[in-house]
Amino acid sequence: MALMGAQKARTTHWFREHRGAFPSIVALLAVAVLWVAGAIGGIGFLAEASSPMMMLTGLYVGLAVVAVSIIIATLAINDLVRRHSRNRARR
Repeated sequence: MALMGAQKARTTHWFREHRGAFPSIVALLAVAVLWVAGAIGGIGFLAEASSPMMMLTGLYVGLAVVAVSIIIATLAINDLVRRHSRNRARR
């Protein structure tokens, strides 16, 4: 039982030390969930478009979502790598 408490204490200690990285981690998780939802079948609404203009609009919105998610993921990974390299250089 004591080991479970020690493991939990280490986890909260890690979160306290890396509080600044939390937004980047959340952003990466959100992008991953978006891509998984899209891969599973989030694009199915395009097949049921009532007009070609509606389908084109959906494609443009999808393109914008993909572009923004790639930018967000790149910025989050860059932030995490910068934080990790700064911490290693400090040691």
